[in-house]
Amino acid sequence: MTIKAVLSRYWQHVVVVLLAIGVFCFWLFLYPYIPVAREMSVLFMWNTDYLMLAVPGGLAQYLGEGVAQLFVNPVNAAIAYAVLFVIAQLLGKQLLKIVFRKSKIQFVLSLIPPIALWGVAMLPHIPLTLTMAVLLVMGAGCAIMGISSKSTRGIVFCVAIPVMYWLTGPAAILLTLCCIRWIPLTATLFAASLMGSSYLVPYPLEQVVRGIDYDWSGVKEMGTYEEMECDMLIRQKKWNKILRKFPTPVSPAVRSATLLASFQTGRITYQQLMSRIVVPVEQFGSQPSVFCTEDTHFVVYFGSVSSAFIVSDLATQLGWPNITQRAAFEAMEYIPNHNKSARALKQLAEVCIITGQYPLARKYLSILEGTTFYRGWAQKMRPLVDDPTLIEKNPFMKESLEKYANTQDIFFI
Repeated sequence: MTIKAVLSRYWQHVVVVLLAIGVFCFWLFLYPYIPVAREMSVLFMWNTDYLMLAVPGGLAQYLGEGVAQLFVNPVNAAIAYAVLFVIAQLLGKQLLKIVFRKSKIQFVLSLIPPIALWGVAMLPHIPLTLTMAVLLVMGAGCAIMGISSKSTRGIVFCVAIPVMYWLTGPAAILLTLCCIRWIPLTATLFAASLMGSSYLVPYPLEQVVRGIDYDWSGVKEMGTYEEMECDMLIRQKKWNKILRKFPTPVSPAVRSATLLASFQTGRITYQQLMSRIVVPVEQFGSQPSVFCTEDTHFVVYFGSVSSAFIVSDLATQLGWPNITQRAAFEAMEYIPNHNKSARALKQLAEVCIITGQYPLARKYLSILEGTTFYRGWAQKMRPLVDDPTLIEKNPFMKESLEKYANTQDIFFI
């Protein structure tokens, strides 16, 4: 069989494979920092207490955060998005069989859901809750449409509408489109479910209609693309790449990060770094500052999750654990849905070990031991808390403790 014949026969499979490859390459090579930024706003734990079924869309949020925890690694994020968007295409094609009989039309239109979800994924203020909700509703629609009896199918749809609304949120409205004959009834049930839920949950009707965890308050609280990318590069310790990518940074936090990168690569000395980050009041003027004493300012500023983490990592490198602690707390406060952050708790645990706050360190480590990707680190840190003499055997903690012991702490807050 010739290549032309193979493509003619299996062209739909080829397109799906190309879709998966395109999604993977897009997120891994062009925008890896967006999914990585999603992960830093998540603390996902595998227990029933964390399963959020007390609000509409709770299951979608739970599954969305379960996927988002994978984004600690850009490769995981690229694979996850490729799998999710291919699933969206397959479910879309199955649902389109209801309306269109021609396979080509079904296939072409089935590309709309993954492309739409792809566009949504580019918005940092839209969490994975919406994507998971749409996939769950599409999956439920396919399952119900598989029922052969029309009357039974209609009854199941009527039962599924309120159930799916509570599990997935407003995305359940898509289920009403699966059975055209029953649209008046299913639409009424959906509206009743939505209005009724507004009396059961402590959220305004506007947010319930929009989706309780579908749309966070805005891009600014997550950070600009510049801040998100710089934050990812700091975590990866790619100092030269930071200097190449941000020759003229806009964000004050990124400007501070470039100074740290210059120091780490030997372009400036420690004294030069300090002279640019810690300045007298008369030199600082009226620029925004978070940390200051009566006569000294620490020249950083943050107003988002990403920029706060940049400041936290910068302070960690300089041996100022109290600033690290403050910035990590601020990062969690910036998370739009008031979630906690496993990454922030990891930094807070490090600070507590360095500064000798062992009971508090045990608390943070206990939480992290319930996660997937931070459990191993927490278990390694546990002996250091139980026996502080072991800190000498941990290179990072030993170096941090030495910096803390030999650096004047003028920013104790």
